[in-house]
Amino acid sequence: MLIHLSHLKVATVLAAGVLFAATVYLLEGKPSPSTPNVQSQQGTQVDIASDRDTFEYFLSTLGERSLDDIQVQYARFANTLSFGEQQQALFEKYQNYRQALGELPTPSYEEINVDLLTTLHRQMKALQAAHFTEDEQQRLFYEENLTREMAIRKLELDDSGLDPESKQALWQAELDRLPPNTKESYRNAALINHLNTLKNREEPASHSQVVALIGEEAALRLQAYEQEEAAFQQGYSSYLIERETLLGQDHLTEHEREDALQTLRKSYFGEDQHRRVEALDAMQLTQTKS
Repeated sequence: MLIHLSHLKVATVLAAGVLFAATVYLLEGKPSPSTPNVQSQQGTQVDIASDRDTFEYFLSTLGERSLDDIQVQYARFANTLSFGEQQQALFEKYQNYRQALGELPTPSYEEINVDLLTTLHRQMKALQAAHFTEDEQQRLFYEENLTREMAIRKLELDDSGLDPESKQALWQAELDRLPPNTKESYRNAALINHLNTLKNREEPASHSQVVALIGEEAALRLQAYEQEEAAFQQGYSSYLIERETLLGQDHLTEHEREDALQTLRKSYFGEDQHRRVEALDAMQLTQTKS
């Protein structure tokens, strides 16, 4: 049976790896010129939270850099690490895995069902086993595989026909088997979902409803954040109007225009908000060009 539209967000977790890999290796055939400092990573540092985060940091620039250029940049980085030689060998295996992943069939949303997603999950795990040792699989894919398994289990429960109380009891049993940190992540995700449900209703959620969900202290912090965000959005809308007027003044030199933009930002926003405003401005410019 095809899963409902409400399941699509969960189902995408399963297919995302295949879709990403397919895109990556399509782009590989169209390498861009060598760019030592690509635009998308300006002002960032290499993500070293895990081997996989490091690999994805470099591979995320494919399309701005050629694969050969990425490998050169990664080799330079790896040479700065005491364990760089071992990690560089693992990086090569990871690239081969992502290429093989891109060769798996990519289902359309119309084709997605629980059986297909389960098959896709098994195929991905088989590729992992073909390219990595058991220890490497655990290091690189434990959280990803667990997320897919939980997503499949959730879809199975949603389609089981059981009453809501029984489904919740079975889902809670699944959560109780998880490591504490992972269980807390699912709990937080559920809280966010409940909060979004409250906020998307026709009548606004009452303070007492939010307090019952997340507690008085967290509810007050959320309320303060929402007020700050509303004030920021209002200020940014006014700032954009003045910014457009400034950008239309052709008599200004590039240097004068940039100085004027900096002065305008300071008149509307605190220093701690400038990077956010600059990022939003860059997004606005990209949308205008497209």
